[in-house]
Amino acid sequence: MIKEQSLTRWEAISLMVGAGIGAGIMAVPFLAEKVGFIGIALILPVAWAASSLVHLMLAEVLFRTGRDLQIVELMHLYVLRGRLGRWILWTIFAFLSIAFLANLAAYVSGAGEIAANLTGINLHLAEFLVYLISAGVVFFGLKAIGIAERFAALMLIGLVAIIGIGAIPMPFQVPVGPTGSAKQWLALYGMVMYALWTFYSVPQVVKGLGPDRRGAVNAILIGLGINGLLTAAVSLIALGISTDVTPVAIIGITEQMGAWASLIGSLFILFALVTSYWSVSLALADILRERIGISNRVAWLAATLPSLLILWIGAWQFLDWLRLAGGATAIVVALITIPMYRQAQLTGQVSDPGWTLGRWGSPATLALVLLSLILMAIGSLVSVQ
Repeated sequence: MIKEQSLTRWEAISLMVGAGIGAGIMAVPFLAEKVGFIGIALILPVAWAASSLVHLMLAEVLFRTGRDLQIVELMHLYVLRGRLGRWILWTIFAFLSIAFLANLAAYVSGAGEIAANLTGINLHLAEFLVYLISAGVVFFGLKAIGIAERFAALMLIGLVAIIGIGAIPMPFQVPVGPTGSAKQWLALYGMVMYALWTFYSVPQVVKGLGPDRRGAVNAILIGLGINGLLTAAVSLIALGISTDVTPVAIIGITEQMGAWASLIGSLFILFALVTSYWSVSLALADILRERIGISNRVAWLAATLPSLLILWIGAWQFLDWLRLAGGATAIVVALITIPMYRQAQLTGQVSDPGWTLGRWGSPATLALVLLSLILMAIGSLVSVQ
């Protein structure tokens, strides 16, 4: 991470898109099959609304703070102070770091497996090459990631469009529903929330757009909207044409469409996982730098290399990584974000932040947001296998 620069609006939107289009979007159809199309049609807008409110709460906290801080230091500033607060903060810092590394390990695992299948090379070598390419972009900082995400987001949208067009002549039958148990509905809700979860990219968007507060808000909402539409498109295609909806849905889709679609699907997976790796590892590097006081380069190495190492010595499967990462992240955010938001409203250094949630930040709305996050945590941790 050598030089930080501003982002254009499209780069900021792309940062949100790249952070969200990852492992979660590909796991949603596998869970959606268990509750039917009506289930995903009901859950997706609810999850988008809840996710948007949480992301915008963090944006307003940053606006009211007037400083480019990551989530951990914002917690320290507004909530976790004093001797006991410091101990709790360090505990949360460790907890979040584990969740971040679980995300990153999942991305390297999934992308490495696809790369190995495409090229025929050894799996560990493929994972190492994915790591080098992914971590290499992060080394050059926010602007480099913004530029890379800009092109990658267009590529991802284009690949989904190609798959959608290719699916038009296929026999199409969607299980309508609603079906499934309460546990299966919760699991789907948790995974949809995870697919829309770009929370830790919000500080980068706000930082990159500087004083353009409304631009940051629009980038957050548009980015989440694009992620929601792509999640819906992938789910609809997977449910409609797949004989067997696989845990990584694109694989099941392309098995029905032939070799050309298999290549398109593999490229989609690679781009999706690598773009998420960029966003998450940048956020983790910034958190490490702020909390420990290390240099940019040391923070970059500490944020990226352990994900490869723990993957090589671990034994968890792909969805297990997602379940841990989604559940752990939601629990922390549910406990801290809302009181942090309320405190920022009262004590934030910027009296006129340029944009606020207004009536959408009322206590009743915050109670619903808290419930949505608790349900996300529960849904991310339950097993439907």
